[in-house]
Amino acid sequence: MNLRKTAAAAAIVGAAVFGVAACSNGEVASNTTGTTPSVVSDSPLENAAVDLSVSDAQTALRKAIDPKTTAAELDAVVDTDSAATKTALQAFAKGASMGGYTPDVFTVKSVKGDGKDKAVATVSVASPHAPQPVDIKLSYVDVDGTWKLSADAVSQLTSLAGDHTGH
Repeated sequence: MNLRKTAAAAAIVGAAVFGVAACSNGEVASNTTGTTPSVVSDSPLENAAVDLSVSDAQTALRKAIDPKTTAAELDAVVDTDSAATKTALQAFAKGASMGGYTPDVFTVKSVKGDGKDKAVATVSVASPHAPQPVDIKLSYVDVDGTWKLSADAVSQLTSLAGDHTGH
């Protein structure tokens, strides 16, 4: 039964990311949960200096979506105030990896400030099922001096399948 659930999750994630790859960048942003802006503004607040480097954002993201990452290790790289966030991310990581979306296909291209203690990273996803990578935007939050993948970003990742079923 567990194998069936895992295989089903992998199929859903594969279909979701493939569905995202079939959409234009505008569609990806507009079909997400709405927590990440589709256009980054040039306002001073949103482009404020942020001390989250591309390298640190990359490390946190890949650690977060690696199925080998323990629950305790997730606490260091993901805003896990809600236990559901951690559980959802662990399920996503397992299903995504089984579908060919291993941590190494997610590459942070840039990071911009998005208000106080927030940042948005542009992430390129190299789908094993599409010829060109697709860019998505994921949010990070500064929690007590440590930059972490936000709960909103986890929701965005896990909802990709729901947003693109039937396409």
